[in-house]
Amino acid sequence: MSIKLLTVKMNSLSTQFWRTDHFHFILTLTAVTLSALILISAFYSKGINRAETSSSKVPRRLDIFFVETSGKSCLTFRQACGIESAAKANPDARIKLYTEKSTAGIINNLSPENDHREFFRCPVTSVLLKQMNNIEIVRENLVELLQETPLWQLHKTGSFNRSSWRLFHLSDAARVALLWKKGGTYLDMDCIVLRPLESLNNTIGTVENGNVPSWVENGVMAFSAGHPFLHFLMKYMVLAFEPDNYISLGPDTLRDAMFYFCNRETLPANHWVNCRHNSSIFIQPPESFYAINNSRMENFYQPEFDPNDWDLLHRDSFLSHIYGAGHGRIAPPGSLYAELARKYCPVSYAMATAGGANGLF
Repeated sequence: MSIKLLTVKMNSLSTQFWRTDHFHFILTLTAVTLSALILISAFYSKGINRAETSSSKVPRRLDIFFVETSGKSCLTFRQACGIESAAKANPDARIKLYTEKSTAGIINNLSPENDHREFFRCPVTSVLLKQMNNIEIVRENLVELLQETPLWQLHKTGSFNRSSWRLFHLSDAARVALLWKKGGTYLDMDCIVLRPLESLNNTIGTVENGNVPSWVENGVMAFSAGHPFLHFLMKYMVLAFEPDNYISLGPDTLRDAMFYFCNRETLPANHWVNCRHNSSIFIQPPESFYAINNSRMENFYQPEFDPNDWDLLHRDSFLSHIYGAGHGRIAPPGSLYAELARKYCPVSYAMATAGGANGLF
């Protein structure tokens, strides 16, 4: 056999082997890719709570904050419970209480440089600050938080000074200004947090409220700093402000601003809604934050709680907003409110019930 013919045959044989190996390589790679896609699909199709679909794709340090507008340095046990439950369920988060500074010297007869120390004279606050290193109290002139936002107009024009409900209006305004400036998760102080909140971002919660469509609350909101909706909301709040209407900066205004900003007439629960400026907002279902709504608030205070309510809260809820908590309602030891407090804010609950206090939590 000539060298030329041998070379041709060897090249042909080599080509056949290469094609065979290449074919097997492509086949193997395809099989691995398909297997990976199937596994990923299976992972995302099961095991994820529907309320967690609002999670941010970018890892972030969780900031949870509360706003207290009265300037009092001693928290009630129920206020302390809300803060404790947030810190306990989110040990790696920064928990901040923004509280009014301007009235502290009047209420407590303190000099400005010492007013922060007064929190340590309040037993429950002192214990929380010592036992939980992720809680911080921030004394602010809360009106000043509105600077460099559209809401500053309410102060600049004297509208806040004409308010019959100044503390309510300031609370509603300050929470939105803080979200826009700093981002994070805002919680009302009458919430009990049941589990971690790091998956919440750019989201608000709906509430079942009879025949009222798309009812929302502003007691729980989580947004990235600078979200376009928050800037629109602040401008809308200035237009909606009514000095004699204590909720004129609250839920109704939040809902209507959502309608305009997202060009919708309803807010579909458990869905992402696409809005202006290429932004989106996740609409939480009622069970995420408000599983037991205002019309069923008595369920929190009954001497014996319904196990179905306990199961409802622990199935899909991040937290429970406790309606009526700030109005002095008695919560007997066996009530749903008391049992939630005993489990999720044990320090506050133990201090509240020390000495045999019955239902004073």
